[in-house]
Amino acid sequence: MIKLIHVITDTNIGGAGVWVLNFLKAYDKEKYDVGVAVPCNSLLAPKISELGVKVFEIAHIADKSFSKEGIREFIKLFKEQKPDIVHCHASLSARIASKKLGIKTVNTRHCLEEKKSFPKNIIYSMINNALSDIVIGVSKVTCENLLNDGTKKEKVKLVYNGVAPLIEYSSEEKKEIRKEYGISDENIVVGIVARLEKVKNHSLFLESGKILLQRYDNLTLLIAGEGSERENIEKKAKELGIIDSVVFCGYQKDVSKIVNVIDIMALTSPKESLSLSLIEGMTLKKPCVSTASGGPEEVIENGVTGFITEHNPEDFAKKTSYYIDNPEAREKAGEFGQKRSKEIFGIEEMIKKLDEIYEKLLKKGKTK
Repeated sequence: MIKLIHVITDTNIGGAGVWVLNFLKAYDKEKYDVGVAVPCNSLLAPKISELGVKVFEIAHIADKSFSKEGIREFIKLFKEQKPDIVHCHASLSARIASKKLGIKTVNTRHCLEEKKSFPKNIIYSMINNALSDIVIGVSKVTCENLLNDGTKKEKVKLVYNGVAPLIEYSSEEKKEIRKEYGISDENIVVGIVARLEKVKNHSLFLESGKILLQRYDNLTLLIAGEGSERENIEKKAKELGIIDSVVFCGYQKDVSKIVNVIDIMALTSPKESLSLSLIEGMTLKKPCVSTASGGPEEVIENGVTGFITEHNPEDFAKKTSYYIDNPEAREKAGEFGQKRSKEIFGIEEMIKKLDEIYEKLLKKGKTK
């Protein structure tokens, strides 16, 4: 068997954490012996254990890409476990330890990073090229981001995030969920599933929502997620006078429940590497409306599975209202989206491409 260790240093569960969980639910258990290294007290640890996968809790790495203590901890772990491949999700400490021990190293970039100025760009590119045999971008725009940072072209590989289809609930179950959150059965629900952080720009979502609520009295704005901006987002909704039409669902252990009652998926980020939430919505036939922010342009087929909008509430509201006014168009876009999610962003396709990368790396032999 091929021994593989994934490394993720996030204590909370973000896009990279969801990626890891999706991988663990779908990899070939007869071919790979997989373990995951996480920080102590990571929210991912119990979820990984529930899947029957080994968890290695590492000290001194919580929410840190680099720490000297972390390098020592990883060297100790890798010497004990002797993995064939270490697959990192941004951890610089793990990459240093892995390459020091001559282990094949893969790194995945899950976000878009700001362009670095001289001489940081030179130093960054040297480190990235030296410490990774392969660097995966989760979208074309992420791969471009890597190349702009100086990562060698031959090292960069595109592997779209794979998403398993969400479970579709029955009509009765959907009614119960709506009842739980005080949403009328007749209301159209426009929902955003994202961390409550500035980078997701919930203000634009609320401002466009105000425009829509002036036109529709059967509309609910749903916000799922938690984060440091929760108080400010609630305050913004109150200032706009729309708080009574906004439902805050908080963090969702299983997003299926919430996505099932959303009619139109929304995303208002200024910059996004891909967007798992949009793809998850597509698996349940939800049309998507998103700002032009990079990755969503690869997820949404504009005018077919949803709309890409300008970064202003007027355009966002205009594109959203099209689906509110046209149930048939909403249904048709949802059907096209579900097909697209399976063909391009299916979990099987991601596993297949990763398998090819791992196999090719091992054929090259150990790094000296």
